[in-house]
Amino acid sequence: MIGGRNLMAYMLLISLSFCHFQEAAFMNMNLLSLVQQALGGDFPNLAGQFLGESPGATQSALTSLLPAVLGVITRKDATPDGASGLMSLINGANLDASALANPAGLFGAGGTGINNLLKAGTDSLVPALFGDKSAALANTLASSSGIKSSSATSLVAMVVPLVLTVLKKFIGENGLNASSLASLLGSQAPQLQGAIDSRLAGALGFASPDAVLGGLGGLGGKATAAGGAAVSAATAATAASKSGLSRWLPWLIGAAVLLFLWDMFVGKPTQTSAPPPAAAAISLPAKVYFSIGSAVVDADGSKTIATVADMIKQERLKVAITGYTDKTGDVAKNEALAKSRAIAVKDALVVAGVAEAEMTMQPPSFVETGTGGSDAEARRVEINRQ
Repeated sequence: MIGGRNLMAYMLLISLSFCHFQEAAFMNMNLLSLVQQALGGDFPNLAGQFLGESPGATQSALTSLLPAVLGVITRKDATPDGASGLMSLINGANLDASALANPAGLFGAGGTGINNLLKAGTDSLVPALFGDKSAALANTLASSSGIKSSSATSLVAMVVPLVLTVLKKFIGENGLNASSLASLLGSQAPQLQGAIDSRLAGALGFASPDAVLGGLGGLGGKATAAGGAAVSAATAATAASKSGLSRWLPWLIGAAVLLFLWDMFVGKPTQTSAPPPAAAAISLPAKVYFSIGSAVVDADGSKTIATVADMIKQERLKVAITGYTDKTGDVAKNEALAKSRAIAVKDALVVAGVAEAEMTMQPPSFVETGTGGSDAEARRVEINRQ
């Protein structure tokens, strides 16, 4: 039998080794290729038909636009604070990660899906990413690819939400937090170098494509933005940490093997004890609470959703999702906010691997809030068995 203490040490060393290789895999991830793959296939043809442009011109515009979008994202968000803001932006937009399984479906059913994306892009996501440079970007994209200015404006509004949806799916599947997302974004300079169109870089206010990257990974050395300097420092610290771990990794693995062999052949018997009681599993209905006026799932809500997602998949459950509100103030706005919160919970469950077919969206339900009492129950979404 493996001794309890040595088993813990053995598992810790193996975990360190796994984390090292997992981190290396993340740092080698090419987000540009991931986005190009998600928006490949028939997407350029369908987008061209929707915009009234030729497939070749639409593909040319996409080829130029995608690196520019990712370049700006990495420049803005390759720090823990920036990545945290990016995650809030993504979650607040209620992006549907399941749409990536069939991008062509966005253009079906009367174009409801693509029109929703265009609205999200136009109303909030494009301004958040490009600010007052959005019009210049669209005009330059139109002249460089040969599509109409109106088509370029729509394509930017269409592509930005889809790129953020790809990121949302990757974040959910790999359990990234703000720190690991910042490291991932900071590692993208080599993949983006040479891919950003100089004309689009100029439209965004940068002297060169490398300046868009703002010093990420040692590129764009002439950039003077404070964010670039901060990212360079963070990248250097990460590199130093990796170097130290890599140097000690063979010794850690060797020590783990020795501990294992010692316990197998030489170790003394250890006294066994009864296992601790299992932690109580979350039960349904599960409640996800939101801040006042917000439809963004917070950290506690994310934990609840992750636990419920595991339960749904393991027990093959079908669930109903209901947003709650009250009738104080503007009832119509309260009802719309309750719907948005329910959609945010559904999207988070999809990211966690729950099929949409297993979920039913219920109409908002109103609660009576007591005078002077807490109104938290009117800011909740419930997940219950169907």
